[in-house]
Amino acid sequence: MEIDLVRLAGSVAYAALFLTAAAWDVWSRKIPNWTLLGLVALFLTAQFMAWATPDWLSSLGAFGLVMLAGVPMFARRLVGAGDVKLMAVAALFAGMENLLLLTVATAIAGGVLALVALVARPYAAAFVLRGWVRTRAGVPYGVAIAAGALQVGTASGLLAISQRLTHLQL
Repeated sequence: MEIDLVRLAGSVAYAALFLTAAAWDVWSRKIPNWTLLGLVALFLTAQFMAWATPDWLSSLGAFGLVMLAGVPMFARRLVGAGDVKLMAVAALFAGMENLLLLTVATAIAGGVLALVALVARPYAAAFVLRGWVRTRAGVPYGVAIAAGALQVGTASGLLAISQRLTHLQL
């Protein structure tokens, strides 16, 4: 068996960019635009390399639907702009066929994250004194979005390492 290194590099980049966006959100409560641009570039590359991504129409429909729902939520200050953009980019990879999975996985991860934040609240002062965490109101929802995107990547085959049988010995 042979591992497709280009596909492996794409899978690693997908996971690394989402995890980097989540880490930045935890640390500074901002999701840097360069991670989003990297994910869009990876999506365009995946389209041309015929990886396991939805077709253009499905991806753009999911992107538009997330933006249509997310922009009014941002305008009412219910979510951050980075969260809306990260969810929209994750929807590009999910397409319409996996948009419900992305939404449900993100919601479940967000609920778990909120419970962890509530349990950790009494211990936050110790982490702040050591400089590990900066406390701010709210929950870094980029972590939940990244978890949902990784779930979609796993379910859709985007994170699968492509292997081909090159020699069959009988």
